Amino acid sequence: MNKPLLQLLLTRIVLAFVTLFAVSVVVFTATQYLPGDPARAALGAKADPSAVEALRREFGMDRPAVVQYFSWIEGALTGDFGRSIPSGRPVWEAIGPRAVNTMVLTVTSLLLLIPLSFVLGIVAAIYKDRLADHLISVPTIVTVALPEFVIGTVLIVLFAVYLRWLPPVSLINDSLPLSSQSRLFILPVLTLLGTTLAQVVRMVRAVALEVLSAEYIYMVRLRGISPARVLMWHVLPNTITPTIQTIALNAAWLAGGVVVTESVFQLPGIGSALSDAVINRDMPTVLAITLIITATYVLINLVSEALILLLNPRLRVARGKN
Repeated sequence: MNKPLLQLLLTRIVLAFVTLFAVSVVVFTATQYLPGDPARAALGAKADPSAVEALRREFGMDRPAVVQYFSWIEGALTGDFGRSIPSGRPVWEAIGPRAVNTMVLTVTSLLLLIPLSFVLGIVAAIYKDRLADHLISVPTIVTVALPEFVIGTVLIVLFAVYLRWLPPVSLINDSLPLSSQSRLFILPVLTLLGTTLAQVVRMVRAVALEVLSAEYIYMVRLRGISPARVLMWHVLPNTITPTIQTIALNAAWLAGGVVVTESVFQLPGIGSALSDAVINRDMPTVLAITLIITATYVLINLVSEALILLLNPRLRVARGKN
């Protein structure tokens, strides 16, 4: 790895930490100005004022906001996100199993999204304006305009109500291994695929069309190289780099955009945990989940930018000169 590229990556890593710090400050400040008292929300509207005040002291909410923030960020840096106000349990203990459910959901969706989008996008480009192209392009154009709750509802009606092949909700049992409950993830995964696949397929198709019309592809074909080798060694590699950013954006969206999908299927994930925490005024949980989602978003963008620089020598040289 050359020195300019290493410096560029180090700069991006520093900016990533600055972004996380800025987001933590903004979210913490926003939670301080939300209406309502977390202690009162945890104990109920008719709770004794002395009990409410005792709970506020127990969780340090009687201290100045700056002291509360630095106390929280000190614990977060060591993996201690504090305790949930309503339950009194450590935050990570409460959201850990849900984070695993969300990770399984998003990683499975991503692992299906990448190969499917490249296969469908390249096939649509090869058979441009023919039946295969229309069969791929029309559904992607339709689904790209639909929100996830509509796609999820249609899938529930089709596969759970009409065909009765799959359960309409995904009530995960924490006492059982996730591998034995894989059927519960099928409809949520299909919903996330429906909302993300269309964008990536359209991007791959557009890039593949540009590559297929390039002069060097004509020269390669004139040399008598088989269409399969042209596709594997010349079209596919040149399609990957411009598509990485689109895949990264969709992957980052999956990290935080699963709230609606988890709500539609009642899947106990990190998105539904965030929704419950906001309703219950559980600020330590809100802060922890927000920081985890932001860190995931920043990490995905950092990895995608590093991959783009590593896979594109011209861009690497240009950035190095700057």
